[in-house]
Amino acid sequence: MLNRIEYIIVENKSLVLESYVGKLNIDEFIEFKIKVGNDQTYDPNFNVIHDFRKVEFLLEMDEIPKYVAFISKTKKLLGNRKSAMITKTPNQVVITTGFDMLINELPIQVKVCSTPETAFNFVDLPKKDWNVIKSLLDSLKK
Repeated sequence: MLNRIEYIIVENKSLVLESYVGKLNIDEFIEFKIKVGNDQTYDPNFNVIHDFRKVEFLLEMDEIPKYVAFISKTKKLLGNRKSAMITKTPNQVVITTGFDMLINELPIQVKVCSTPETAFNFVDLPKKDWNVIKSLLDSLKK
């Protein structure tokens, strides 16, 4: 399986959709966040839906503070937002829960979700937009 990390910014919904596929390490996550942060339409206050259902994290819990420190020091990535993390496997749940536990100093609310619908609810996405957003998430994997 090839590694792919893709995103789309849905400006009119103040939302960033991110899709992760493959086996990824902490440095790949940091590089990706730099790329997203450099997008001219990126706003750190936009809510984020991370779709981790097709990723295997190649990192240990003790590496998560490196990512949290990076986010903390990168002003253009730091905003008041909700981040929903859609997971499917125990590996994904452990890593995303570890992130959630370490960001208590950041203005980011995190929820680990087992379905897209739970994520949509968490970021206050109106139900009428769910099918469109779900299609966009699916398109990022192709």
